[in-house]
Amino acid sequence: MLKIQENERANVFSGKSPGTIFFLEHNSVYTSGLRGVAAHFLDKINIPVYKVKRGGEVTWHGPGQLVIYPVINMKGNGFSSVRDFVRYFGEAIAEVLKQDHDMKDARWVDEKAGVWVGDRKIAFSGLHFRKFVPVHGYSLNISCNLDPFSKIIPCGIEGLKVTSVEVEKGEKTEVFGIAEEIVGKIKERFSTVKIIKEAL
Repeated sequence: MLKIQENERANVFSGKSPGTIFFLEHNSVYTSGLRGVAAHFLDKINIPVYKVKRGGEVTWHGPGQLVIYPVINMKGNGFSSVRDFVRYFGEAIAEVLKQDHDMKDARWVDEKAGVWVGDRKIAFSGLHFRKFVPVHGYSLNISCNLDPFSKIIPCGIEGLKVTSVEVEKGEKTEVFGIAEEIVGKIKERFSTVKIIKEAL
C-alpha cells in the first residue's frame, strides 16, 4: 500500500492526478514511525513489524480498523499549514463519532495526535509530508480485536487506554459504514479528489 501511496504522490506532483483519499482495512501489522524504538514492544511479537517514515511511534493496523490515507496537495485544497490539515481530518472523525454514534465527548487532541473518547484513544494519526503532499494518515478502531495493542506501548504513551467504536457502543459496527459517514463529512471540500474504499 505504501508503494501505491508513493506512486499517487508522484502523480500529484506531476499534475497527473488531483489526489486520492484511500479508505481501507489492512491485514494485521505493526508499524513503527520515526520515533518508534524497540522498547515500545512489550512482548514477543508474531505479527509483521514495518519501520515507516511517518510521524509518531508504534501502532497496530488490522481487520476491523478503518485506515485513511489522504494523498492530496494540502495547499491546493486550501490548507495554510500542516497542523490545519492534520486537524481537519481528525476533527471530521470526531464529528462523525459524536453525531452518528452518540460519543458526545469524542474530540481531536492536537498534542496527542488523535481522537479521544474520555480518557481512551480511539483514532490515531501519523503522516509524512513532502512538497505539501502526505502519505500515511489516520486509523480508527471500529470493530477490531484490541489485544495487539497490549503488546506495545501505543504512541509511546505508557498506560494508554485504547478503545473502539464497538467497545464504546456495545455493538458491532461496519467499518465501511463509518467510512461512508466520513466521506459524507468531507466530500464537498474535496470534490475533485478521488475517494477509494477497499479492503486489503
